[in-house]
Amino acid sequence: MKKLYWDSIEYDKQKIFFTVSDKGLTFVSSPGKKLSEIFDFYSGNQYNYEFKYEEEKTIETRIQLLEYFNGSKKENFDLPIDLEGFGTDLQKQILQAVSKIPYGQTKSYQAIAQEIGNPKAIQAVVHAIALNPILFVIPCHRVIKSNGEIGDYRGGKEFKQTLIEFEKQNLTKSTVTKKRVFPKISQLNKADH
Repeated sequence: MKKLYWDSIEYDKQKIFFTVSDKGLTFVSSPGKKLSEIFDFYSGNQYNYEFKYEEEKTIETRIQLLEYFNGSKKENFDLPIDLEGFGTDLQKQILQAVSKIPYGQTKSYQAIAQEIGNPKAIQAVVHAIALNPILFVIPCHRVIKSNGEIGDYRGGKEFKQTLIEFEKQNLTKSTVTKKRVFPKISQLNKADH
C-alpha cells in the first residue's frame, strides 16, 4: 500500500489539496475540489493508498505553492515529482516538456509536440495535458492553442486566463532594472594597494 501525505492551502477562499509520496509530489487538486479528485487521475487505486497528514512530508510543497500564489515565486517549482501509476511513457514525456515552460511564458500544444520530437502528436499532447494530475507545478495553464486561444483547463478557462495574466504581470513587476556600478576603465587590472 502506497502512503500519500496530504495537505492543503487556501487560494481565493478555495482549498487546493495536494498529496506527496515518499518519492515526490503526486497530485494537486483544482481549486475548490475535494481531495477525492485524485481518483480521477489514478483511477482504480483508491484501495491501494493510505492517506496520512504529516506536515514534515508536505511542508516544502506547501511553502512553494504559497509562494507561487502570493507572487513571490517567479520561477518554476523545484519539487520532486512522483508520476508512478500515471499514464504512458509518452504522456510522462509530454508533462516533462510542459514542466520546462518558463514562468510568465506560454507555448502552443503544437510547440510541445515538436519539442518531444513528434510534431503530428498534437492530440496526444492535448490529451496528456488534460490528464495532468499536478496543476500549477506542471504548468499546463501555460499551454495554449497555436491561434492564441486559451484552450481548456481543469480549473476552468477563466482561471487559466487569470493564471497567465497573474504570471505575466508579476514577472513585469520584478524586471525593474537596477543600476549596476562598474569600475572605471582606469581601475581595471590594477592591484589593490
